[in-house]
Amino acid sequence: MAVHRRWAAGVASATRAMERQGPCGDAAAWFDLSPAGAAATQGLLAIVDGLGHGAEAACAADAAVQALATAPEASLPALMQRLDRALASLRGAAVGLVRVQGDRLRHAGVGNTRCMRLRDHHMRRLPSQNGIVGGGLPARVSESELDLLPGDWLLLFSDGLDESLQLPVLLPEWERDPGLLCAHLLQQAAPGRDDAGVLVMRVGGG
Repeated sequence: MAVHRRWAAGVASATRAMERQGPCGDAAAWFDLSPAGAAATQGLLAIVDGLGHGAEAACAADAAVQALATAPEASLPALMQRLDRALASLRGAAVGLVRVQGDRLRHAGVGNTRCMRLRDHHMRRLPSQNGIVGGGLPARVSESELDLLPGDWLLLFSDGLDESLQLPVLLPEWERDPGLLCAHLLQQAAPGRDDAGVLVMRVGGG
């Protein structure tokens, strides 16, 4: 059974365990850093894939989200270092982080997570580095930067979803409820051979 969450206007996630009744080793989170009462234009998006699956993977993913919650405003390399320490005694994880700041994003990824910006049906993929958060972090965590426009979509997902996924058609109802896009991606691009997690954001708040 998939677990769906709406984080803010335009931000939603869904996770699904490989085993129907088992815990999910993938986790997603949004940390809103926008001014109080303002639309979600500044914040941190995170997708975490605990290594393997089952209870130990879920424990690592949960620990990563908790560690991010203590300082979501920190730089992405600093957050990766924080997560590396938090997961050192656990299973370890692949992690993708995106900092959204108005009309710009910064991305850092370690391990097999994916981040894409979708604009006018064109998908721009951002690179992740080889490594394991909690057991083999790169000596230097690199960052990528892209511009953002209202109406852009950001997609972060684990390797439980097919990296070659495409969205040739964007349905109007996805703009109203991004959770429907998450559900579509789990149904169409997650073959079920691994835990799966996806986090989406529509720039401009839906």
